[in-house]
Amino acid sequence: MALGAAAFAQTPDATYQEARAALQKRDFATAAKILRPLAEGGMARAQSTLGGMYAAGLGVTQSYTEAVGWFQKSAAQGFAEGQTNMGIATGNGQGIAKDEVQAAVWFRKSAEQGYAPGEYFLGNMYRTGTGVKQSPEEALKWLRKSAEQAFPRAWTSLGVMYDKGEGVLIDPIEAYKWLVLAAVQGDEEAKQYIAGVSARLTPEQIDEAKKAAMEWSKSHTK
Repeated sequence: MALGAAAFAQTPDATYQEARAALQKRDFATAAKILRPLAEGGMARAQSTLGGMYAAGLGVTQSYTEAVGWFQKSAAQGFAEGQTNMGIATGNGQGIAKDEVQAAVWFRKSAEQGYAPGEYFLGNMYRTGTGVKQSPEEALKWLRKSAEQAFPRAWTSLGVMYDKGEGVLIDPIEAYKWLVLAAVQGDEEAKQYIAGVSARLTPEQIDEAKKAAMEWSKSHTK
């Protein structure tokens, strides 16, 4: 009988998916209750997710200090999402001393694993010269990697770079292409920025940019 019960015991991964389902239903208290033993047991995904809940105060009392504690445990296991969360917390000084150089280190660890948000944050640090030496070339490199994984905020950054000519020739059509991709996905910065770009384009150019965006989207949809 004991063997039979063990055979039907739920795996940690299945339990984690229950927590994700609770999050989607916005049942944060249940999600936190499910995640805590997983996080305490050393599951990096659960640690990162629970940390995020503490950062936002979802289902638990909001605490950046508690959030960072879980992010650190996750990041120490090499989990890319945990590393990115550590970068965000460190860059903003939330629950830990603000250190933009160290934030870039965390983002790089994540980006080098091919994690789109990590690539985006590292790319933007190179754009602005925050925590690293400013480099439009490095910014483009990492933002393109993130954009290829359909990360909307990277699309917005690329749109701005093409509009301003940061490391590339000014190309308002290419700028509009990236911005419209991001705007369709609900990125607020893209929605606000795209109006200024469109004002400098003819209707024909806008149609060309929209067509390019549609073709890019189709070629990157699995």
